[in-house]
Amino acid sequence: MIDLEKDGIIKRGKRKGEEKIARGIKDEISHTKYKNIDDIWLSRSAFDDFKKCQRCFYLNRVKGFIPPGCPQFTINSMTDKLLKKEFDTCRKKQKPHQFLIDEKLDYIIPYKNEETATDIYGDPIIGSNEEKPYTKMEAWRKNAHGVQARFKKTNFVLYGSVDDIWLNTKDNSLILVDYKSQANSQPVNPETYWSGDFKSGYQRQLDFYVYLLKQQNLKEKISDDVYLLVVNARGLEDSFDNKLLFESTLIHTKAKTDYLEKDIEEMISVFESKDVPNYNKRCKNCAYARQRSAIDTLK
Repeated sequence: MIDLEKDGIIKRGKRKGEEKIARGIKDEISHTKYKNIDDIWLSRSAFDDFKKCQRCFYLNRVKGFIPPGCPQFTINSMTDKLLKKEFDTCRKKQKPHQFLIDEKLDYIIPYKNEETATDIYGDPIIGSNEEKPYTKMEAWRKNAHGVQARFKKTNFVLYGSVDDIWLNTKDNSLILVDYKSQANSQPVNPETYWSGDFKSGYQRQLDFYVYLLKQQNLKEKISDDVYLLVVNARGLEDSFDNKLLFESTLIHTKAKTDYLEKDIEEMISVFESKDVPNYNKRCKNCAYARQRSAIDTLK
């Protein structure tokens, strides 16, 4: 049995210049925002973790254990940033992006909402280095803020940052859009795109965002029609030439939100429980932990 304090795993702080030691546990477990300690904030990614494995969700979000991970794919972040710049140009002009025109969706334009963003307590949302409050669209796309909604009459607040929202000018409805980047020599096929276990996480992501948007009491209706804008680097060029070419494909699907409230209630119940959930037989992290524990007990 590992003694967290004796083995220095939960030792707090380190002097500048010292070698960083992987302790496997967070220095601080915090679920609060905006200085309200009574509310617990759970993100879209927390919900996704819960759906993948309740045990890993609990150990990470409640106990502060840090699961094995990998470096962030920064090229994905860059394509995301550039796509937002492109659509923001069209947002300012309230014109459809050329890509949407080519897709015969010229009646869809990037959504523009310049109302002041407020948190769930009614206070304007201001960035740490900003002087004026964010607009709603600005705040909704910030990881630290996102679209926020209190879950029923509980002290749990759900939030998540969206990539984009488009406006259907025919029926004045809002369309949730998420950007996805990949590198595959095969072209993206909308008919087969959703095959594969991890793609179910994409669907949950869209469902969760639509659920949050429906809690915002906006004048526009929230459409169940949602899109993934997938940019794919196929690598078919003869040379690199300091550039990477992408093909863009629009994937349409329907958001499904009817299951969410039951699943969120279950997530809250697990979060508040004193018992660690059982191993998930389909979870790779749980499988690794079991195998590692078996070896460690032999030493």
